Amino acid sequence: MEVYILDDLLRRTAVIDDFESCIWTERWRDKGDFELLVHSTPAMRHLLRAGKQLVITESDRVMEVDFTEDTHDDEGRKMLKVTGPSLEYLLDQRVATEGMVGFGESSDWLITGTPGGIARHIFQKICVEGILSPGDIIPFIQPGTLYPPDSISENETVFTMEIPLSTVLTAVKDLCDQYELGFRLVRNNDNSELYFDIYAGNNRTTQQTSNTPVIFSPELDNMKNTTEVNSIKDYKNVAYVFSKNGSEIVYADNVSAQTSGFERRVIFVDANDVDDEPGPALQSILRNKGLDALAANRPLTAFDGEIGQYSEFKYGRDYLLGDLVEMRNSDGATNQMRVTEQIFVSDSEGDRSYPTLSVETYIMPGTWDSWGNDTWDGGGEEFWDEED
Repeated sequence: MEVYILDDLLRRTAVIDDFESCIWTERWRDKGDFELLVHSTPAMRHLLRAGKQLVITESDRVMEVDFTEDTHDDEGRKMLKVTGPSLEYLLDQRVATEGMVGFGESSDWLITGTPGGIARHIFQKICVEGILSPGDIIPFIQPGTLYPPDSISENETVFTMEIPLSTVLTAVKDLCDQYELGFRLVRNNDNSELYFDIYAGNNRTTQQTSNTPVIFSPELDNMKNTTEVNSIKDYKNVAYVFSKNGSEIVYADNVSAQTSGFERRVIFVDANDVDDEPGPALQSILRNKGLDALAANRPLTAFDGEIGQYSEFKYGRDYLLGDLVEMRNSDGATNQMRVTEQIFVSDSEGDRSYPTLSVETYIMPGTWDSWGNDTWDGGGEEFWDEED
């Protein structure tokens, strides 16, 4: 890994290739950060002063120095620790509002559009057009994107939303958190260009045919130290739902009124906020509340593991932040995982890079979700569930 210093036009001007360690973390829907440890010399302290922007060859994100610390290590060497956020931090330095008004109800920003469209509108108005002040405009922003279209569709429902007075980062992140979107502010090589994206990612699981699947599994030797958890501690299969004007008994899938004794696990649902009169509409509302409660109290079956640093799947080529990938255990049970972070590390042990994955969907072999998902191409070999 090589770390480059950028000039005022986002061009590389100096390289730092002699350092003790560097940890560079990019995130799907939050600002990233870095930590660089170098020998403390006058030249290095000048290069890495606060406000300097950095890039690495493996990434199109930009980081900025905002903290330096001179210290001594265990061997008595004088070291300089340098840290800072990715350029998305600028969104936290801008206010999301359509005008300079007093703080109150009228300060909410009313915007109509899809969730992704609203997030883009907020960035465009504040950070590109500078409707509050020309000083808010982020330099070098270009229209469009550096990436091909996502294969995961955004939510296309049109809403009218009230955006409370906050920072652009808070407003955009809240939308992305709620509607499964990510955001990024990326640099186009040395061309003095930045691009801002709201994006949904790509499906790289075996549930699709457009992209080559990315699968992590002990069977492929690209995942280790796996942990599997099975629990019925919070499991409920019958919901008793009570409202002011009626009640309903709701059963989980594959459960009926005949389920009894040790097998019957009941949850009480308080629907006292429902004022509908008795009838089909009330029954439908109570049934949905019961199903929601049961969905939140299903048996837990999950597994996790460490992604090997020498995996055949390469970031930027085989997957990106926000993509859906698969993690499988030896029994064929599958977690659909979202790539939420990518971490680059360089130290005395060498260079390595690995993703952080978060569970999106759990699929058991033999269920409807696994239909058409029993075989996959893993480098010329076919893997399948033993039951088949």
